[in-house]
Amino acid sequence: MAKAVSGQEEVEGQDEEFLFHLNRGSELLTRGESEPARSSLEKALELRPKDAKVLGLLGQAYYRLTRYDDAGKVWQRLVDDNPVEPSARVNLGLARLKGHRYPDAVKQLEIALDLNPEHKKAMGYLGLALLESGDAQRAKEWFKKAGSDQMVARCDEVLAGRATPVAEPASAEAPAPEPVPAAVAQPPAPQPPPPRPATEAGGLATWAAGRVIPVAKEAATFLLTGEVLSVNVKGDVRVRLDGLFATRGKVTLAGEMKRFRGRPTEKPFGDGPWRMHRASGEGTLLIRAPARRFTVLDLGSEAAYFREEVLFGFEDALAFENGRVPSSVNVDLNLVHLRGGGKFLLATGGSPIAVEVTTDAPLRLPLDALIGWVGGLTPRVTLVNEEDPASAAVELTGEGRVLADPGAGWGDLP
Repeated sequence: MAKAVSGQEEVEGQDEEFLFHLNRGSELLTRGESEPARSSLEKALELRPKDAKVLGLLGQAYYRLTRYDDAGKVWQRLVDDNPVEPSARVNLGLARLKGHRYPDAVKQLEIALDLNPEHKKAMGYLGLALLESGDAQRAKEWFKKAGSDQMVARCDEVLAGRATPVAEPASAEAPAPEPVPAAVAQPPAPQPPPPRPATEAGGLATWAAGRVIPVAKEAATFLLTGEVLSVNVKGDVRVRLDGLFATRGKVTLAGEMKRFRGRPTEKPFGDGPWRMHRASGEGTLLIRAPARRFTVLDLGSEAAYFREEVLFGFEDALAFENGRVPSSVNVDLNLVHLRGGGKFLLATGGSPIAVEVTTDAPLRLPLDALIGWVGGLTPRVTLVNEEDPASAAVELTGEGRVLADPGAGWGDLP
């Protein structure tokens, strides 16, 4: 009998088959066996057509097979679902570049750099797209920002008429896609069906090898694998412990205190399992991931405000301060101000979206739907129904961009 899971029809027994094809495809791709990897990942996609990790890996397989249009199609689906994730934009722009669709490549790479102005690969790819489309002057500026002296010199030759722009000059580094974007979160995976004989998946050793959680030292700080969030600690990482079920290596945990004006206070940063902790040492925390959507983003040396309840973790390279927006309706907005260069982790009900706010067009949304914002925005907490505290909303005015969670009350306001 079928049951609905995260908007998809999940048939008993399909979950194990999906994980087998996904893990096999990922392993084959790592070994450079792109064609068999493509076959396995396409089978996984048939079982879960909206799975973000499958789309990311399948795009890489198509790219390595020089099937750039197919790579662009699957990466476009990632961008549609995760419009504020720069790595997905970079990969889509690269696929368009390799497919000689230069205007679209330029557009996607420019958006990626709006989201992460320090993304060096995006700068270089944008330079290539502009150069190959005939705009050597603009290309030169982006190669300068990317630190590619060789390509700056080539642009000078093109501008002087001593060379013509060609696709991927031999002196340039061969473009390669980003790893599967960590910022692209997966929908919660369904509970696995009752155990089946391991021999159906090729034996116990094969079954286990395909389900190993990545915990290598070079792994990303925050990594989602199926139903498990891995927090790889090397030094210090701040993270909530809700759902923690195992630790690996030598990791110590200490409750984090709120900070104000650069100094710690005596107030805990959250409470209970939702309290923020400082994880120190070298090892991995394994956290159950179902029933929420994790999104990893890179702050890109910028500054942003986030609702405290949505911020699940962040790297030690990021400086933070806590704040509160008081209101006259007995509902406060607790905020965390992040700045610096590093990655952070959001926990939301749905896939985050971004909404532009201008001085002549303020934005109002349910308080629970607010993730955070960048830019010069001023928040004000109000009630839609003055007799119902649950109808709390936040109004933002000024100039900036708001991140919102459609899975947490979007559309509830009149």
